Formats: sequence, structure tokens, C-alpha cells
Amino acid sequence: MERNIKLFPIYKLFSFDVLFYYAISILFLTNTKHFSLSQVAMVSSVYAISSIIAQIPSSIIADRLGLRNTMIIGNILCMLWGVFYILVPNFNIFIIGEVVSGIGFALKGVSETPFLYASLKKINRVSDLAKIEGKGSSLYYVVEAIASIVAGYLYIVNEYLPIIFAVSCFVVSTIIAFYMKPVKVKTNDILSAKEHIKETVDGFKFILKSKRLHALLLFACVFYGIISLSNLYIKTYFNDINTPANVFGYIFAGASLFSALGSSVQGRLEKKTKNKTLSLFSISFLTSFIVIGIFSLIFKEYLILLILGVIIFMFQSFSKGAYYIIMKDYISRYTTSTIRPKIMSMYHLAANLGSAILLFIASKTIDLAPTAMSYITFGISFFIVVILILNYMSSRVGLDPNKYTKRDRYDLKD
Repeated sequence: MERNIKLFPIYKLFSFDVLFYYAISILFLTNTKHFSLSQVAMVSSVYAISSIIAQIPSSIIADRLGLRNTMIIGNILCMLWGVFYILVPNFNIFIIGEVVSGIGFALKGVSETPFLYASLKKINRVSDLAKIEGKGSSLYYVVEAIASIVAGYLYIVNEYLPIIFAVSCFVVSTIIAFYMKPVKVKTNDILSAKEHIKETVDGFKFILKSKRLHALLLFACVFYGIISLSNLYIKTYFNDINTPANVFGYIFAGASLFSALGSSVQGRLEKKTKNKTLSLFSISFLTSFIVIGIFSLIFKEYLILLILGVIIFMFQSFSKGAYYIIMKDYISRYTTSTIRPKIMSMYHLAANLGSAILLFIASKTIDLAPTAMSYITFGISFFIVVILILNYMSSRVGLDPNKYTKRDRYDLKD
């Protein structure tokens, strides 16, 4: 198990997300593939929808084939995503690549954190979960910063080079996964496929009895959707002000470093903010939407708009880096090895549902109004929504562990 724990941060570095691509994604989709902004939003929405559909099958695959094998399959599918991006010119066929990617990341989502958790539990180091996840994420963000700068120049040389490099990273993560030792968890391998599906659905029903998970999953659904929207809007914002490809690379490199900083200090942030962590993240995040929208309407000079966008993007990246680790830690607490993959599956389902809904709305509206007005409209609207959700969460999340019932603390049944 020690080998798994040593290799996992390196695996996470190459596998956490798509290296080399995101810095130039809006340029690639609009300039290389000639898609409209609404089509760009639709591509992201298709990814989210396919991830949702894949959640229950992914959970079954993780139970039947094992967590490590599921990680490997997920990474192979992510390689195929790159093949579609390189070879397919037609939009309707192109989005199949997003479906493949959505399934791949769904498989990775239900297996990676449970795999690390199960490895740590074998040697009684479960308390190190957030620390090791954070280390892997921090390494990823640092490398992503370098990759973003490189991607900007690669794009200038050849528009497809960043995609080729992205696929290479998934090849490396697949090889690392092969070198990790499989971890046996409590599964019901003797069940038929029909019985296994029923058991999985029953497991999800059991999860829904927890008031604590109700609140966390509702928050994850909405806030992850807001994050997905922010990723689309900030790229559109920089594209609107005609930011050069190499400058895109430097901006996203800075964002990666701020995400790395957020993921590395998430433990200290949580200790200082205690049960107010999610409240502070969400409220300040939405405030940044309103600020960039208002200032974009007031100022028209490129340099001012560039500096404004960079400041807002760095803040949002720091918040995202910390949020991803903290939220997974919240979701994994008070769980058992049997139910944990299903809980993570439900978490990713909720997150992708929020992403799919908001990106679908954006795909219908983004061509109709300036980015500044979209920022303000969504910022104000979801500020109200988040306040209502936080009020709902106040009596369900952040309580003393002894105040949770058995429906909320599955580890009481270990």
C-alpha cells in the first residue's frame, strides 16, 4: 500500500484534468474548429450530461472490475477524447469525443479517491486523505502552469500540438496506474448484473436518507455549475478583448499556480473558517461575477480589462483549488469502504448535473448578450440561490460529529 500512496500524487499530476488544452481551448474551438460560443457551451454541456448518465454504470464497473482497473479504463477513454479532437471536423461527430471524455472522467471520479482512501485504510492512515489529495492536486497545478505557457506557443506553431501533448499525459497516467497495487474492498462480486444494478440503486436511495448528504450534494450541484460557468465566461471574456494566444498561456499559468496555492493551504483555510468555509467560498465567488461584469461595462481600454480579468481569474482559481479538495473531504467523511464509491458517484452526478444545466442555459443565451451582462445577471441570480442553500445547510453540515445520526455517519456501522 505504501507504493500506492507514493505513486498517487504523481498519478494525480498527470490525471487530475487535461494538461496543455484548457489554456487554449476557447481559441481551439472558435478559431481552429470554427464553433460559435453557443456551440462551445454545448460541448461542455454534453460532457456534463454524459458524465451524469455514466455515473451508475461507472459505480458498477468500479465494484466489479476493481478501483485500479476502473482508473485505467477511464484514462484510456480520455486518450480517445484527444483522437476525436484531432481527427473530427464535424460538430455533431465532434461532440462524441466529449461523450467519451465524460464517461472516462466518470470512471476516474468514482474510483480515484476511493482507491486512495482504501489504500490508506489498509495501513491506518485515513486522516492523510486530504493531505495526499492536496499534494497531488498542487503538483498538477504547478505543472499545469508550465504546460499553459508551453501550450500558448505550441498553438502558434501548430494548433493541434497542445492536444497531442494532452493525450501523452493520459498515456503516462495509465502507465502509473498499472504500477499501483490493486486494493480489495468489500464488494458483492457474486451478484448477477441485474442484482448488482438493484443493489447500486438501493445504495443511492440509502444515501438520500442522509440530511447531511442532501445538503452537501445540493450545494455541490449548484456551486460546481457556477464553477463550470465561470470557466466558460472567463475564456470568453479574454477572447472578447482579443487576448493573444501566448498571453492566454501566461494567464492560465498564473491561474494554475493560484489553484495550486489554494489546494495546498486548504487545510489551514478550513481550520480558520471552520463551518463557514463553503459559505465564504460561494459568496465571494459570486461577488467576483458581479464585479467583473460591472467594471467591464464601465471600462473599454484593453490593458484595464486585461488586468481586471487577471485579478478576478486568479481569485477564482485560488478558490477552486481549495474547494475541490475540501468538498471531497467533506463527502468522504463518516463513510465506509462499501458505500464510499457510491457516495463519490452521487457527488459527481450532482456536480455534473449542475454543470449540465447551467452550461445548457449558457448555450442558449451566450450569443444574445455581452459577456459583461451575462456575468451580472448570473451573479445576482445565483447569489440569491446560494444564500437560500446555505441557510438550508446550516442545520445539516458542520455539526459536532456526535450530533450526527447513523443515517449521516456510515462509519458507525463499521
